[in-house]
Amino acid sequence: MVSINDLFTTAEDKSPVWVGRSKLLQMLPQAGESATSSCIYVQPGDNSDWICKDENWKHRWELLSSKIGEGALTNDTGIACIQFDDYGLVIIPPFPVDKNSAYDHLDYDELYKSLSLDYLVGVVLLRLGRFSVAVFKGTDIVVSKTDSRFVKGRHKKGGSSQRRFERIREGQSRKLFDKVCETVGNTFEPYSQNLDYVLLGGDAITINNFLKVCPKMESMEPKILSRRLNIRDPKRDTLEHVGNLLWQSRVYFVHWNE
Repeated sequence: MVSINDLFTTAEDKSPVWVGRSKLLQMLPQAGESATSSCIYVQPGDNSDWICKDENWKHRWELLSSKIGEGALTNDTGIACIQFDDYGLVIIPPFPVDKNSAYDHLDYDELYKSLSLDYLVGVVLLRLGRFSVAVFKGTDIVVSKTDSRFVKGRHKKGGSSQRRFERIREGQSRKLFDKVCETVGNTFEPYSQNLDYVLLGGDAITINNFLKVCPKMESMEPKILSRRLNIRDPKRDTLEHVGNLLWQSRVYFVHWNE
């Protein structure tokens, strides 16, 4: 298994590493406690006033903004920052941190708690021509549906022929979206009251167009996380791997004094 020390020697700031749940839980104890160790958990949203109450973390937060980017700090699942000596881990967990907390030592209880909860998660994977809709409990598939509907590829010629072709293609795309939306309703409805989060994956443009026309997805908007699953081809075999992808954390390795 890759250790924290190995990753420190190979990773550069601004280059995150995606780490699965079990591997991350095994890596954390390798961060040795020191007299200057500390950690902070920051929930999603604007928490600048709370962070600024601690001068040390205020300074570190400003460094992080320049090292990994403001966008990484303003995500919809929050952040866990772990500091030991001159090094640190910035962990963007797969699911939201539920409260702000700071410690003057290494305390992983909040992270362990977040990574140990088996959330009920809806998943929609979509590209033109194929889709998968599933509900996961933790990493296990509870129910799933994979299907396809023909959509013509892009037309390279111009003129009236291309315009006619594009109208046909748009009609086929809309029929696909309607079919996916119906499947989302049928698959998610029995679990709608208990569904914790929804994640999407597939082709980004196709997903964005689908979201514009599916009322089922609009009603679930508060539960949809912005992270997109890196899935190119939605199919049954792919779903077998999605359970582990759901629990990956984005981890940055930083040097505070650089």
